[in-house]
Amino acid sequence: MKNENIVFIGFMGSGKSSLARALSQKMDKVYLDSDSLIEMKFQKSISEIFKIFGEEFFRKEEQKLAYLFSMIDNTVIATGGGFIHVPNFKSLGFCIYLRAEFDFLSKHLSLEEKNKRPLFCDEIKAKKLYNKRIKDYEKKADLIIDIENKNIKELLEEIIKRI
Repeated sequence: MKNENIVFIGFMGSGKSSLARALSQKMDKVYLDSDSLIEMKFQKSISEIFKIFGEEFFRKEEQKLAYLFSMIDNTVIATGGGFIHVPNFKSLGFCIYLRAEFDFLSKHLSLEEKNKRPLFCDEIKAKKLYNKRIKDYEKKADLIIDIENKNIKELLEEIIKRI
């Protein structure tokens, strides 16, 4: 039986954390954020974790969280941009893909926000990664929400109507 979690996916800067937090409050569910949990565990930012331990190490930490998420219920989960590649992803819950064009996401993020995301520091590489991931996001999603030019209130209303 599929659990009652709601899982947000999308590229860096698509608003997964903000929307997941807002939805968890509206639906009275527990809010979890995979990146924040990894940062808390190591008391380091994602950028520092990538720099010190490498991306492969980070992906293994995501897999540990995916296992945990598959065992819990009644949560709203914000995932990192690459979290979709964990082997047991479909067991985590109902998946919402927050879709936007790369140029929108790039303009939406401040330089400070881009610098917090180790895979967004080089915009050419980030765009290649975006193009590589969008089909994966679409395949994994139970629901696709276009986020461009919508505020959180509008997005929440759309999500609640559609889930």
